[in-house]
Amino acid sequence: MLTLERQNAIRDILHREKAVSIAVLSGRFDTSTASIRRDLEKLEQQGLVKRTYGGAVLIEGVTEEIPLMVREIEQKEAKQKIAKAAARFIADQDTIFMDSSSTTKELTNFLSDKKNMTVITNGIRAMTDLALLDNVKVYGISGRLRKPSLSMVGNLAETNVTNYWGAKLFFSCTGMWISHGAMDYSDDEAEIRKKMMSVSREVILLCDHTKFDRPAFYKICPFPQIHILITDQKLNAQWEALLQQSGVEIVYAEE
Repeated sequence: MLTLERQNAIRDILHREKAVSIAVLSGRFDTSTASIRRDLEKLEQQGLVKRTYGGAVLIEGVTEEIPLMVREIEQKEAKQKIAKAAARFIADQDTIFMDSSSTTKELTNFLSDKKNMTVITNGIRAMTDLALLDNVKVYGISGRLRKPSLSMVGNLAETNVTNYWGAKLFFSCTGMWISHGAMDYSDDEAEIRKKMMSVSREVILLCDHTKFDRPAFYKICPFPQIHILITDQKLNAQWEALLQQSGVEIVYAEE
């Protein structure tokens, strides 16, 4: 195996396992510990890993955003289950807000049986999907295009949101951190979600299991501002207790 190929393979292992020892890597690649140390040194210089005594850990930057096109295929099945469960909270003739997240976008696949509903969204991908539904009136939030998320954000978009009123907001987040609540990579995305919350009667968070115990760059909201959390896997006792104490109704998506 070439050196570059081995370094890429080490990166893949660290993305899966988060930490690994030099001895383990040496055994997996059947190469010397000196070669593995040089590989880790190179990866550290690139800002991808942090070397530790006898190994390395993955650097997971709280500001590193994954493009929407990639996020749409990550945890796809879990997001579909969550979206299907979320659709049950939408009534005929409802006016709802949807953010630009890949999880919320899945909700567009479960709206065809709703009657005379209205969706207000800053997500361009959601708008194009909703345009195919005759039963849904769509209002797009105007503003500045944010390319990684294909969304409209900024002061104009935030002001535009406050001209509306919705029965429910469906949104997602990058991570859930016990001390900070729901968080996101982008301050622009977080701020427009805050505006949507301020003009929505009910706030519903769609969040798959990979986002718990995962911090991000910017705080969206504390847990008491969330009315309903829909997720795909059973939470541990600590998370359940915290959310229940915060007044959050926890809904587990069915298989």
